[in-house]
Amino acid sequence: MHAMDLDDAYRVERVLARGAGGVTEIVTLGESGPFVRKRIPSKLARRGVWGTLAECDSARLPHVIATYEMPDEFVAVCDFVPGENLEQLLSARGRLAETDATRLVVQLCEAAAALHAHGIIHRDISPTNVIVAADGAHLIDLGIARFRAEGATHDTTQLGTPGFAAPEQHGFAQTDARTDVYSLGRVLGYLLTGVRPEMPDAAEYEQALADEKIVSPQMRAIVERASAFEPSARYQSAAELARALGAEVADAAASATGSTATTMSGTEDDAESAVKGPAVTGGSHLPVVKVALCAALLIGLVGAIALFVIDAVSGNGSTGGRTDGSDGGESEGSISALFPDLDDLADGNASAGAGTGQNGSRADGAGTQNADENPLEVVEFGWSAGSSGYISYAFGLRNNANTLIEYPAVTVTGRDADGSVLFSDDWVVSEVAAGETGYFASIAGNGTAPATVEITPIAPDDYQYTSLSEARTVFSVSGAREVSDGFGGIQFVGEVTTEKDGGSTGMGQVILSVVLRDESGQIIYGASGFADRPAVGETTSFAIDAFGAPRDYASFEVYACPW
Repeated sequence: MHAMDLDDAYRVERVLARGAGGVTEIVTLGESGPFVRKRIPSKLARRGVWGTLAECDSARLPHVIATYEMPDEFVAVCDFVPGENLEQLLSARGRLAETDATRLVVQLCEAAAALHAHGIIHRDISPTNVIVAADGAHLIDLGIARFRAEGATHDTTQLGTPGFAAPEQHGFAQTDARTDVYSLGRVLGYLLTGVRPEMPDAAEYEQALADEKIVSPQMRAIVERASAFEPSARYQSAAELARALGAEVADAAASATGSTATTMSGTEDDAESAVKGPAVTGGSHLPVVKVALCAALLIGLVGAIALFVIDAVSGNGSTGGRTDGSDGGESEGSISALFPDLDDLADGNASAGAGTGQNGSRADGAGTQNADENPLEVVEFGWSAGSSGYISYAFGLRNNANTLIEYPAVTVTGRDADGSVLFSDDWVVSEVAAGETGYFASIAGNGTAPATVEITPIAPDDYQYTSLSEARTVFSVSGAREVSDGFGGIQFVGEVTTEKDGGSTGMGQVILSVVLRDESGQIIYGASGFADRPAVGETTSFAIDAFGAPRDYASFEVYACPW
């Protein structure tokens, strides 16, 4: 299969970022995925980096699925890690305690040390390039990573995130492992203070870092040394920084300031030219056609959504009452994910009611639509805006058609007081059975709290209608309750059981959505989390992080659907 054919075979679900370093997308291949696809301009592509990354087995780095060449781009496809980036995490809950910040940065040190062991410098360790998942921090997006070129005085191209990029990335010297140490120090400072170390907030960041009520003198000293202007004054490796934080990380940067790791030889151009064809996790290389064929074999039917409202106390299927987390154990859970959307679905004709709300208040409305035009109907929704301006929302989506609809989607639109659009996000779910209502939750926004929010169902295309009516896959949820998340926030934990699996495959996971309601029964908040899908008749535990959730909710419900 030609590279262009493979490129066309991927379906773009959402564009995550677009800039000088390329385009980052969420894609699927048939019903396999989601994956992250990075389209890098050919002149900026570091092919050797991606080939070497495929041989790196660190659990805190992306796993390369495939690489291929396009006329003007180099394309890399990696696994998708569900979770929130550090910027979203802090936007939801504010600065972290020192123990929590330390734990995350030590995990990033592990990732950086693994890269440095292979002679790779990331060059863009920043909050948006760190995903916090169920197992901790993951360092992503190696779009501008490079090998250290022995004997060079500076990098040819100056790239990086302002406030987190080291001085040498602005032309003062060549980047090396200490460049990533600088960025790690800045990330640590950001986690501790909750303030980005860049203009126009640079002065506020320095003030917060110097405030002993916010950052201890010992931790401030670590941050300042890691992010020293002069590379020789910093910790000389990610492992050394981890040791300063009280943890041991394999010291992979034996040559943080010297030559590349012994696993690499020759020049960077030599390394790049040695990578041909798509790179597969584990370091093997297969022709493009084999990668596409293997992926195609994974394609199966996506399961229908089967949702159950759970009583948090008795588990009898009624609306769950609030429980106190102090009388139960605590559980580490996955960070609620931003779900990919389908950019090319047709715009819907139906409209949903919009409500008003600000400063964390909620708004609810019921959708109205003509079933002849669009069988999807938003029957209710609600949202809360946190101090960061992002909203956490939940909605009920009813399928008024007589057949199951696959990949139903809605558009979430936030407006300011004047009615101007602040943000607009499309969100897609697996499917909704005929005559059923599914409940889903996610987050949206751009950092500015909206005055009103609308959730509008998108009219399905013909291919989304099936010959089925009932759900293929059915789950039940038990033991749902609130506990502390260990960061000063709350989680909702419990167990999910697969009652029926009619052949749906997807990612082999379950999305759990928690919906909070006030005393009147109106939705005021929603959040989601992931769990591995158990076999039929088997049960697995789950945890849903509820960042910024209102503590005065009256009841909650948990719903499960396949992913």
